[in-house]
Formats: sequence, structure tokens, C-alpha cells
Amino acid sequence: MSSLTTPADFHRLERRLRLTGRLVTRTGLRVGSGGGGVLDGANLPVLRDRDGFPFIPGGSLKGSLRSTIEALLRGADLPRSTALWACDPQSDEACGHHTSNGRKQAEAQISGSCATCRLFGSHVLASHVRFTDARVTAEQRSDGHIPIEVRDGVAIDRDLRTVHSGRKYDFEVVSPGTGFDVEVFVENPQDWTMGLLALGFDQLDAGFSALGGFSSRGLGRVVFQWTGVLEVTARDLLHQNPGVERDPAERLSHWRDALARRTEEVS
Repeated sequence: MSSLTTPADFHRLERRLRLTGRLVTRTGLRVGSGGGGVLDGANLPVLRDRDGFPFIPGGSLKGSLRSTIEALLRGADLPRSTALWACDPQSDEACGHHTSNGRKQAEAQISGSCATCRLFGSHVLASHVRFTDARVTAEQRSDGHIPIEVRDGVAIDRDLRTVHSGRKYDFEVVSPGTGFDVEVFVENPQDWTMGLLALGFDQLDAGFSALGGFSSRGLGRVVFQWTGVLEVTARDLLHQNPGVERDPAERLSHWRDALARRTEEVS
């Protein structure tokens, strides 16, 4: 596959990929559900499933990775012709911003989409990556203990640098050491764009990026433990073949190398 195939290639299914693993919290994790109620036990509860266990929405994972990758690409400041750049979705130069001026111009702008829009999608381009909601692992659910803690918080007067009178509140966090099952699905993956995804996971693993809210207070440190990569082609699906299981460490290393080679080619 060409390194710069059109990002809008959903009319032709060549390959599908499923990356599976576990996300483990190193510190408390806060993915909030908004304001609390009388029965919540906290002013700021975390999101829970119907059984009361916390979960991480796929959109939260996707958003954290996208913002991390966008910041890195903007800092690298590579030429737009390489596709290794990230647009500003709020600007007039965002990918697909002028798509109302005709079909040919729209197609040209989609084909010239930035790397993050190629991978995660934009308002005119579907995402190649899909994250499922991450649920607490079956092993941890089996004992019935819900891994949620309630912590104290206070509002600080930034001018006086003291605690606001009467501004104490409670908030929930997912306990450190909690494991969540993670699944990531990719349509027609390209090695160098998968390298960007691997780079985003690496930044979260290293603690340079955080997941969820209150990260400035030390929350949101997580680590990914990948256990499987399944690759399926269109022919596999037509012939009822299950696809090929790959070693996740080898695949992640391969994707990182592909991104490094592409960066060297265009630098």
C-alpha cells in the first residue's frame, strides 16, 4: 500500500486490525459523569456502568491520544506535503473547511488531510480508528469490589492563594491498580499512521500525557499492556478465515520504525 493512499478509502476494504490489551491505572483516574446527587456520596462522581463499576468511554481514550499526537506533529513542524502535520480544527485552514466550493475541491482537500484527520477523522472524513468503551476486567469484577475512592477537594482563591470559605467538595476517582480491557479497531491501517498511534500510547505510558480530569493534581497516569494484534484481509473474510494473530510487541516496534523512516524521508 502506498504511503500516501487517499484517506477516504472506505469504499475498498483491504485490511482490518484489532489491537487488544489492558489499561492499568498507576494513579487515581477521574472520568467524570457531571454533577452528583444525594445518593452518589460525592459531588463529582465518576462514570459507572449499570453494575456500578467505572468505565472509560472510547471517546475519552481517542480524544486523549488525538490531542497528544496533534501537539507532537505541530511541534515537529514538517512540510504539509508530507502529511505529517496536524491542522487546527478551529481555523479556516482546517481539513475540509472549504468543502462547499465544489466536489473536486472537496476531494482534493480530503486527499491532502493532515495525519491526525487521516487517522482519527474530521467533520468531512470518517475515522479509521474505533475505540470501544474500556470496562473493568472480569478478574477484578469477580470479587464484587468496586474500585472507586472518594477524595476531598477544595477551591483555591487564586488571588489570595488560600482556601475559599465553604468551598470544600468530594470527588470520586478510580483506584490505582485498576485494570480495564481495551480494544482498538482500525480500517485499512497504514504502518506509518499506526506508528503515530503507537507514539500516542508511548506518551501515555511514559506519563507525558494523562487520561481524564484533574491531571494537574497527579491523576490520570496509566499504562497499556498489549496482549494481541489480529490482522484480517478481505480475502480472509470471504474465505471464512479467522485472520492472522501477530505479536503485539513486534507489531508496535514495526509501526514505530515505519513512522521513523517516513519522518527521515521527508526531513
